[in-house]
Amino acid sequence: MRVEMINDEDIDIYINPYNFNDISCYDKDTILNCIKEFLLKINHRYKLNLSGFYKIKAYFNIKIGLFLNVIKIDDNEFSNEADFRIILFQNEKFLFETEEYDFIKNTPNIRYYNNKFYVDIEQIDNINKLIDMGRIIYGDDAKEILMSAKKIK
Repeated sequence: MRVEMINDEDIDIYINPYNFNDISCYDKDTILNCIKEFLLKINHRYKLNLSGFYKIKAYFNIKIGLFLNVIKIDDNEFSNEADFRIILFQNEKFLFETEEYDFIKNTPNIRYYNNKFYVDIEQIDNINKLIDMGRIIYGDDAKEILMSAKKIK
């Protein structure tokens, strides 16, 4: 798990896929309940003091895990309580980004954009071995890369 404070009103959270072994990952309600439980645990463990109204963009893939972008919208009407509006993106593309072609040279559909190489994580058999050699791109950034990148293989 990784928690990154972007600023006072924006937090990025990554939860690895091992936390989802016991749940039905294709059931939207189960995933939403897990997200709420994770947020409560993270709030307590990292002493984030979440209070107010938050919009949460949740990007989920069984192979790579869960990425949350927690954005504070309002805190005027809340007193030490948090309310979450969760938007779950289940069928989004996740790309592996690396500067080293050798790590991905045997995978199909390699793309090149802004001096970096990209591959859909579904094309990589064991993404966990490569995760430290690059980073995962998702959401609007992944869409932009897919539209703009040059396919080289």
